[in-house]
Amino acid sequence: MNHLPLVSRPHGGVLELRLNRPERLNALTHELSGALLDALARAQADAAVRVILLTAEGRAFCAGKDRDDPPSPAFVDTLQQIAATMLTGSKPVVAAVQGWAVGAGFELALGADLIVAGHDARFKLPETQLGLPATGGVHMLLPRLVGTARAKGLLWLGRELDAGQAHQWGMVWELVEPSALQGRALALAQELAQLTPEALSRVKRLIHDGLLPDVPQALEREAAP
Repeated sequence: MNHLPLVSRPHGGVLELRLNRPERLNALTHELSGALLDALARAQADAAVRVILLTAEGRAFCAGKDRDDPPSPAFVDTLQQIAATMLTGSKPVVAAVQGWAVGAGFELALGADLIVAGHDARFKLPETQLGLPATGGVHMLLPRLVGTARAKGLLWLGRELDAGQAHQWGMVWELVEPSALQGRALALAQELAQLTPEALSRVKRLIHDGLLPDVPQALEREAAP
């Protein structure tokens, strides 16, 4: 097994970025988040990459921040930069989510343009319950995806959102059997990669300009003390 915390796999015009800390449920560390930011930035600048596919090794997508990794403002800044790169970048991002997507893992999935989720997927934002700030643009993204009341409830109460509810509420594009998740997400990314890059970019830009016109300012406010 490759022991790098992030593994890059090209599939033609699709670049797969796979979180690779399954023994820690792919919890984010400074090393992993930094590697992800660098890989996303390179992919956005690479003309050979038409679509970015975000996946994870093992039974969970991402369990949030690794509690054994010392907290620091630099980590939060990296999370905000990841969100900015995904949201303002011109290329579509598809996320394949299995098992838990908790805290920063939930926020990471929200930054994708399309989420394909296994029926076993579970989403949770426990930060407010723990007295911690949520990041990754969640305060901007979640209300637009699921509505204001649902967003406040999820953020305040830290309730678990199962895959079926996430799909019903419009957060998840497609639900699949867990065994089919990786293959279906790759097929979707490859389908997008067959389209004209300019058309993909234009659609994303026009939608985000209308719904998310102030991404940098929103991320800055979110990270403020």
